[in-house]
Amino acid sequence: MGLPWGCACPSLTSHARGLLTSLVTLLLLQLGSAQLRVMGPGHPLTATVGQDVVLPCHLSPQRDAHSLDVRWIRHTFSETVHHYHNGEDLYGEQMGTYAGRTELVRDGLSAGSLDLRIMGLRPSDDGQYFCTVVDGHAYKEATVELEVSATGVDPHLTLGGYEDGGVRVLCRSAGWYPLPQLLWRDARGQHLPSVSQTHSQDQEGLFEIEGAVIVTRSVDGPLSCVVRDSRLQQERESSLHIAGTNGTARVRCSWLLHLTLPRRSLGLALQSMGM
Repeated sequence: MGLPWGCACPSLTSHARGLLTSLVTLLLLQLGSAQLRVMGPGHPLTATVGQDVVLPCHLSPQRDAHSLDVRWIRHTFSETVHHYHNGEDLYGEQMGTYAGRTELVRDGLSAGSLDLRIMGLRPSDDGQYFCTVVDGHAYKEATVELEVSATGVDPHLTLGGYEDGGVRVLCRSAGWYPLPQLLWRDARGQHLPSVSQTHSQDQEGLFEIEGAVIVTRSVDGPLSCVVRDSRLQQERESSLHIAGTNGTARVRCSWLLHLTLPRRSLGLALQSMGM
């Protein structure tokens, strides 16, 4: 009796083939989910108070996002800025400060774009946002940094009384965000130290800053108060010219650039100093 020259492989049953197909499909889905990434702009966005801004976010590789769960949050899920789920915007968990001010930009969803528009920016909108995506059991997120700024009004200069052998000059400016710098400069552009500086914040979150300097006879020429926004590199400046600073000298003031001191107020200030 002869032996067979080969070995026959048993054929897979239809049940086994179906199970193998399911396992391969599940493996491919898991692999695709592991490769899915959520991408932000990679750099801070800058915008000003009152503007509308779009926070960019997208899927990589590109895919249709209509059926996904997309949630824009601040720091935790309890701080929901906007929630989109399977074609619907859900507002039940949205923070009250964003009510009526957000929308997911739908035009790009089919291409994997998850951009969020925020309308009427406020100082409180400044900071980090997280673009989060839930796809099945997979969770992905990207960080978007928003820097909100506001440039305030021209500095307002006023004269105080004589103090420490000189004249006290006050500078005030409001409507800034974030907190600006207040600097004093003489005619040569040299910085002068403030003797005091205070700030406050209004109900809208905008800052008012006030500083004072003592001008002595060593300061010659116009004195400038500069309020600067270091984030936008913008500044406002007003100048004042003081011809004398001792008890018998007259003080002569002139307005340069954005000074808004009324003549009547100046006259009253000079009268209070006995001039």
